[in-house]
Amino acid sequence: MRLLRSQSPRETLAFWTVLILSYLTLALLAGLRGIGYSEHVDTPSKSITFEFNPFLWLPDVFLHADPSTNPVPFMLWWVLVATLTAGVVMILFRLFFRPGARARAATTAPSLPPSRPREANPR
Repeated sequence: MRLLRSQSPRETLAFWTVLILSYLTLALLAGLRGIGYSEHVDTPSKSITFEFNPFLWLPDVFLHADPSTNPVPFMLWWVLVATLTAGVVMILFRLFFRPGARARAATTAPSLPPSRPREANPR
């Protein structure tokens, strides 16, 4: 859990931005015909059947419910996936943009020979 705790306002902003964008992306993809669901028309019985994407609509595998009557499990699934995505991105963000990475690189650079201190009262 220590890796997930943000250490700067920039990390907090990155986490919430990725969380919101990934949730919106999941919700958008779930609503697109051909990606989130597909329709099949059965002309002899005059009925339409829907097949949901098993990843985007995972709670449907267990509940066999209509998302239009109870969208809460599906929205909670998208929040969970978005949170996991934001957590992974935050860890990668920290690996690539460490706050002290530049300072540590500067201290490990070869140092110049020390210069002689100037005397306070030259003779």
